[in-house]
Amino acid sequence: MRWELCRKTHTRLQRIASALGFTHVDPSRIFCVRGYGSTSEAWARIWGLPTLWQQVLETRPAYVVEIIEPEFSRLPTDEQDRVLIHELLHIPRTFSGAIRPHRTPTFRITRRSDEQLYRRLLATRHGARQVPAAGRRGRVVAGKGAPTLLPPRPSAAARTARRRRRPRGRR
Repeated sequence: MRWELCRKTHTRLQRIASALGFTHVDPSRIFCVRGYGSTSEAWARIWGLPTLWQQVLETRPAYVVEIIEPEFSRLPTDEQDRVLIHELLHIPRTFSGAIRPHRTPTFRITRRSDEQLYRRLLATRHGARQVPAAGRRGRVVAGKGAPTLLPPRPSAAARTARRRRRPRGRR
């Protein structure tokens, strides 16, 4: 394996993070490298600097986004942007050096969440007002830092039907 710094990808990540309002992301602490010789089927990976290493090295949190060549370069530009969005979603709001998993009780990184944010990115690029990213298929909850993507709320009828199916009494 060999790696080389990639300023072009870093610039793209900066633009994507600012366009999507990822205020918790510090671009000066994200490093992008192109990796050659990997046998992985992934297109990109993100690496965080754990807290223990930060304390020992007396440094601040940092992340490395590894672009795996030649797989990443074969993708169309729009798919590359989706992959970079996906990697940015792994950075927690605390920007602590930790990595967010794909599934937590309150957050999921899925193809759908990537696509919703990609549509928001397109809307900001074309100068349109912010288009609701979630639409009818999901909802975006604003908060500190990155938006939180949650699954769509079930309709009132579905919630009522679910309540009725629950067993009554103790079991």
